[in-house]
Amino acid sequence: MATYKTPAVYIEEQPATGPITGVGTSTAAFVGPALSGPIAVPTKITNWSQFKQNFGSYINAPRRYMAYAVEGFFRNGGTVAYIVRVGTAARAFIELNDRGSGKALRIEAKEDGTAGNLLTVEVQDAQIVTTATAARAEATVDDAANNKITVTSAIDASTFRPGDEVTIQGTTERVTIDRIRDADVFLVSNLAGSHSSGTLRIADLVPGQKTFRVSNGNGLEAGSVIQIDQSGTNEDRVVDAFTANFITLNLGLTNTYTMQVSDADVGIESYEFTLIVAGPSQPDETFEELSMDSRHSHYFAKTFDSVSTTARLPDVPSLEVPPDNRPAVIVATSLAGGLADDLSVIGASHYSTGIEALTRVDDVNILCIPDRQDATVQQEMITHCELMGDRFAVLDSARNAPPFGLGSVIEQRASLESQRGYAALYYPWISISDPQSGNGDLLMIPPSGNVAGIYARSDTQRGVHKAPANEMINGALKLERQLTDSEHGELNIEGINVLRVFPGRARPMVWGARTTAPAAEAPWRYVNVRRLLLYIEESIEEGIRWAVFEPNDLALWEKLKRTIGEFLTRVWRDGGLFGATAEQAFYVKCDEELNPAPVRALGQVIVEIGVAPVRPAEFVIIRIGQWEGGSEVTES
Repeated sequence: MATYKTPAVYIEEQPATGPITGVGTSTAAFVGPALSGPIAVPTKITNWSQFKQNFGSYINAPRRYMAYAVEGFFRNGGTVAYIVRVGTAARAFIELNDRGSGKALRIEAKEDGTAGNLLTVEVQDAQIVTTATAARAEATVDDAANNKITVTSAIDASTFRPGDEVTIQGTTERVTIDRIRDADVFLVSNLAGSHSSGTLRIADLVPGQKTFRVSNGNGLEAGSVIQIDQSGTNEDRVVDAFTANFITLNLGLTNTYTMQVSDADVGIESYEFTLIVAGPSQPDETFEELSMDSRHSHYFAKTFDSVSTTARLPDVPSLEVPPDNRPAVIVATSLAGGLADDLSVIGASHYSTGIEALTRVDDVNILCIPDRQDATVQQEMITHCELMGDRFAVLDSARNAPPFGLGSVIEQRASLESQRGYAALYYPWISISDPQSGNGDLLMIPPSGNVAGIYARSDTQRGVHKAPANEMINGALKLERQLTDSEHGELNIEGINVLRVFPGRARPMVWGARTTAPAAEAPWRYVNVRRLLLYIEESIEEGIRWAVFEPNDLALWEKLKRTIGEFLTRVWRDGGLFGATAEQAFYVKCDEELNPAPVRALGQVIVEIGVAPVRPAEFVIIRIGQWEGGSEVTES
């Protein structure tokens, strides 16, 4: 809190919470087989051309419908979609052994299928990145006692550095230099005795020692793999830190390396490993000086950028201590395990994997699976939407299903109830001009993709509160089955949305807006009501995130009421809520009655919101009565 002492005018800026921004409502997700593309990886597209570029075109033998559904989505007004390919195709891969008994890296083809089996990977020990020597220094001692050693001259003293471990020749005592001033070398601790003569030098590198100085360190960094060698005695270590030419190792030394001036150099060589990826239709890709250490500037995950493969740690990471966690050297070896897609054996489990992949995508609003009309997959669609709480399932009726009786759409509907109306079922299939036929042949396809596009179109033109019905289906020419009004009526009360072609109209229309909620759940009967509430709920959830960890007091409650009330007022003005005034359309309550001391003690703040959604005029009734002098017509 500011402190005020001098009388004056003080200006303080208060942070603004900002209005709630409505979330999107019309991003669709399609799950199904495709000619190409990654398996079970949601991929965002914004037009039909992008679908063809990433996933290929139509699948004909056997016929699969996701491509047709996506095309219908964009044709009817859709703008953004996620595609999740399902299939049995597998990516070729190889798990590279480490230098012990485990695995170091998994190299995997980017494309599914057998083509990845033609790729090869070679592992080489990288060429030496840099060469250095352990620093040596030697000077004649004039006097040494307590924590100071005086050498012959300041020039001799300058060959040492603070941090050097030193010894006086002929003794076993090792001490560390703290600072140097002229010819005086000051130590971190006192010497055990006095020395009037002898030679001061950097001490031998001994087992257990982790820090020492090198003559130069160009190219060394944290994560560097180094070999320390003196006349054939050597060992590998990893640099944990490198500062002012001082190396700190991950492990203490095992060997002894003598450091008299007359001894052989203690060499330091830094090296990593190289990966070479080759394939029959691409130039070789060489990635040098790769490291397994995330601190290193050439960490493989940051610098391996192959056009045909990816590299990651294996599912069971190496247990070897660095540097033995590096890939072992191998000659060019083929990837294996790539399998072609077999559409005939794609089952419910593959679709389950595809649906599960969508849990990682936040902005999906509509879910379509045009290639499956069985209860197993469609129930999983509904369950997914209910659990996520922010999306709606558009379900296709089975092909050639009659309206009533054995194998009928009524029978299908019975297994697709969503207690709070997270799904809608559309019937029958639609007929389009076969895009691959040159003579105008017709092709029957499930309607979900086109319907999802109509959802998007209606949301854009009128708002999510408008029922996506009484809408023309762009691209549809005919219907699989024409229904009578009486048949339509029976299906409608069961929550089946019928597509119709009316006299004088050339194209089919969506003529239903009901969810698959049970008949007793009247509040969730209509598609637009369910989707409006999803829109309101998610918009508020994201729009008041600023309130988390704010002081739970009256000021917070008032801010929440104002922010939410302003948002709902906009929804009401746009026609989404019923009422002559905003007070009739909604209420927002956040007070001490909802938030007594025990609730606040739990760190909770409760806001109660009530809204009156606009329901569609599903039945327009004309009442005609007699009166003297003419007739009277009223609508209700």
